[in-house]
Amino acid sequence: MDLTPHGEGNNIIPFIRNGDYFFQKGLIAYRKKHLQRAVKLFQRAVKLTDKEPVFRIQLAAVLSEMSHYEESNDLLREVVAEENNEYSECYFFMANNYAYLGLFDKAQRAANHYLHMDPNGPFQQDAKDLLELLDIEYEDFPNWNDNDSEDTSDDDYLLDHERARTHLKNGEIEAAIPILEQIIEQFPSHWSAFNHLAEAFFRLNDDRAFQISSHVLKEDESNLYVRANLALFYIKIGQKEKAEQFLQPLRIVYPIDYENYLFIAEVLCAAGEYEAAKERFERMDESFYDDHPQWLFCYAVTLAHTGELKKAHYILHEASLIGNERAALMIKQAQSGEKELDWSYHPWQSD
Repeated sequence: MDLTPHGEGNNIIPFIRNGDYFFQKGLIAYRKKHLQRAVKLFQRAVKLTDKEPVFRIQLAAVLSEMSHYEESNDLLREVVAEENNEYSECYFFMANNYAYLGLFDKAQRAANHYLHMDPNGPFQQDAKDLLELLDIEYEDFPNWNDNDSEDTSDDDYLLDHERARTHLKNGEIEAAIPILEQIIEQFPSHWSAFNHLAEAFFRLNDDRAFQISSHVLKEDESNLYVRANLALFYIKIGQKEKAEQFLQPLRIVYPIDYENYLFIAEVLCAAGEYEAAKERFERMDESFYDDHPQWLFCYAVTLAHTGELKKAHYILHEASLIGNERAALMIKQAQSGEKELDWSYHPWQSD
């Protein structure tokens, strides 16, 4: 059936979605605090219109809100290099990212550079406030900026570790391993890098995961993350009895760091301790997980297993909207009439 007006059948104008279209959609998602969706839309805008610096700056700002500080700075450095320092705000955003990464000397230099370039700019008071905070840090830790060189080994390993974690989050396991191996060769007591290397090997079915974890446990007995890792490793290979000794301390601790806090919730969920995992989510402000597809899906699983199926489906829908592939699949299965959905949870599954 021809639905075009008479005489216009050969004049159909295609609807072309350009970078501006996805950028505007990204802004809407960002204002609704759907950060994961905003990132995907901004990435699409950048891909279609890669010469528009504002698109990349906005993407960098959202990545920073999601704690992807090094990835954010990579984009900002690109803009600075390509646009001949025209966008002074890039230095302010980089200063904030460096501060979150603990690179206080770089944060100080970037903030000062912003004020030098744009002393009356829109972020001038924020930059001054940041510098004041950095001065307080200097009073507490007087040696943090003794080295005035632009690139220090300590800076490099922190940035490299953040890059390796990004690879792991994106499922790029092979890319993360050499970075982590280099870090622990240079810093043999950097237990966080050891733990992430163990995770990488386990995800590749490499038994070195257990060897590395045993080494960390021996050298740093109070390390909570390695215990969570080992509990998860044994759960995933079906050895619940061995997992128990590592699960026991996890049930009674509530880490201050929200990533460690929610990782423990994931481990408890994977272990089938759904009430305990749900309680973790509900004790925490939802802003910490409601834009993270994996954690939101994990919360839905805990609800489904604790008698709150209606709410579980609602959270499942929310997780699918921000990119969780497993949630989207389950919604399709429910819509097609399947009665028994797979409400299991496996960390590191694809978003």
